[in-house]
Amino acid sequence: MTWEILTGLMTLCGSLIAVFKIVARLNRTLTSLEDAVHNLNESVHTQSEKNRVFYEKIGDHETRLCLLEVEGRKEGGNGN
Repeated sequence: MTWEILTGLMTLCGSLIAVFKIVARLNRTLTSLEDAVHNLNESVHTQSEKNRVFYEKIGDHETRLCLLEVEGRKEGGNGN
């Protein structure tokens, strides 16, 4: 085996190690991002459920206010 072949093999191995190092870092970053997106998705779902409850309460209050205004008008009030 000549020195040129040995040098070429060492360069090739060094290049492969560098590429694998980048791929491993990229894989770790993608995994971290996937976990962050999953957590964000759970938070959005939880917030949507809370918002749904609040919207139902607001709708109930709006209905009650409308009924009170109608009753006030029926009793001869001016509605204000």
